[in-house]
Amino acid sequence: MNNISEIIFEVEHLKKYFDQVKAIDDISFKVKRGETLGLVGESGCGKTTLGRTILKLLEPTAGNIYITTSLKDDEFPRRYDISANECLRALRQKMQIVYQDPASSLDPKYIIRNIIQEPLKIHTALKGNELNNRAVSLLTQVGLQEEHLWRYPYELSGGQRQRVAIARAIASNPEFIVLDEPTSALDVSVQAKILKLLNKLQKELNLTYLFITHDMSVIDYMCDRVIVMYVGKIMECCDKDELFNNPLHPYSKALLSAVPSMDPTNRKLAMAEILPGEVASPATPPLGCRFHPRCRFAFNECGFSSADLIAYLKEHNKDQLKIDIFSKDGFELEISSLDSDIKQTMNILSNIINKGKKENHPLFDAIKKWGIQDNKIILNFDKKSESKLIEVEQKNHLVACFLYSTNLKENVLTIDKDKKGE
Repeated sequence: MNNISEIIFEVEHLKKYFDQVKAIDDISFKVKRGETLGLVGESGCGKTTLGRTILKLLEPTAGNIYITTSLKDDEFPRRYDISANECLRALRQKMQIVYQDPASSLDPKYIIRNIIQEPLKIHTALKGNELNNRAVSLLTQVGLQEEHLWRYPYELSGGQRQRVAIARAIASNPEFIVLDEPTSALDVSVQAKILKLLNKLQKELNLTYLFITHDMSVIDYMCDRVIVMYVGKIMECCDKDELFNNPLHPYSKALLSAVPSMDPTNRKLAMAEILPGEVASPATPPLGCRFHPRCRFAFNECGFSSADLIAYLKEHNKDQLKIDIFSKDGFELEISSLDSDIKQTMNILSNIINKGKKENHPLFDAIKKWGIQDNKIILNFDKKSESKLIEVEQKNHLVACFLYSTNLKENVLTIDKDKKGE
C-alpha cells in the first residue's frame, strides 16, 4: 500500500499485569510509518489491553514503548520513551485512539461541537471563529455536515457517531492511531463505509494505524502486516499476503479456516477447523506454548504440564477416580485418594497413563516419572520453556511454535504435509 521505510512506533518486552492476570506478557513489535498493522485474535487474548497500554492509557507493568516524531522544539524527528513519561503530555496529540463503541466513548452531555473542539482547545491555540471553522472542517472531512455540530450523540446513528469519534481522533493532527475494533458495533453496510473513510484519511493525512480486530476479512482489506495474538503472546507476525497464503502457526491456520466463503463450491468452508475448548485464562496461562491445549499438532515439546493432566482427568475420568489434586509449580503433581486405597488409585491412574502412552497422546509422553511417596501419588513432568518468536521460511515471517524449531524437522514436515492436504 505504502512506501514504508521508517519505524514510527516500537514496543520492547511489554508486560501488563492486573494482580496475577498476565494480560500482556513480554510482547515486542515495531510499526512502520504509513502502514496499517493488524492485531488479530479471539476475544480475551489481550488485544484491547495492548492497544491501551502502548498509548499509556494503562500503566505498563514492565517494558519500553517508543515513538519517533517531531515536537515543537525538535529540529528533526527523534525517539521518545513513552513508558518513561518523556514529554508524554505533548506526545498525546501525536497518538490517538478510536474505540469500539462510539455510544460509550462520546460524552452524552456534550453536543458534537464541544466533543470535537475539546482536543483542539488542549493541543492548539485556536479560538473563536477559527476554532468553529476547524470543527466544521473536521466534520466535513469525515463525511458529516455543519448541522451535526449542534446535535447530541444520541441523536446520531451508530455510523455517524463513529465518524464523530474519528473526527475527534484526527483533530490534533496525530501520526499514529490505535483503531480498537472501530467497525464491530456497526451494521455491515456501515462498516464498509467506515473502512473506506479510514483508508481515505490515511492517504490524505499520512497516518499510521494499529488496527485491532477479530475479523480476518477486515484484516485482509485494511492491513499491510499482521500480528496474531493469543493469551497475551504473539503467535505469528508477517506481511498480510504471506499470512493468508502461507500461515504457519496452527492458531493462525484455525483463524483463517473459519473465514466464511460466499462460494458454495469452496472446499475451505467445509473444512473450517473448530477449535476445541475456550481461550485460556491469562491468570493461569498454559506453560510452554500457550496454544498447546487446543492444538491438534501439539507434541511433548509444547509444554504439557500438570494442568493438562488435571483437565484430562476431569473430562475423561469423572467417576473412576475420587482424588484430591495439588499442583506445586505446574511440573509436579500431588494426588491423594479420597475414598480408596492409595495403591488401588495408583493402579487406576497407571492404566490411564499407559493407555494414553499407547495412543501416543502427547500429554502422557510429557510425564517423566510417577510413583507413591508418603501415601500420595507424585507425578513429575518434563520442564519446557515458552515458545519464542523465530524467523522462518520467508524473511520477516516470525512464528512462535515448536513445530518450526531447527532441531524438530520431522514435526515441520508433519504440518507441511497437512497444509498441502488442505
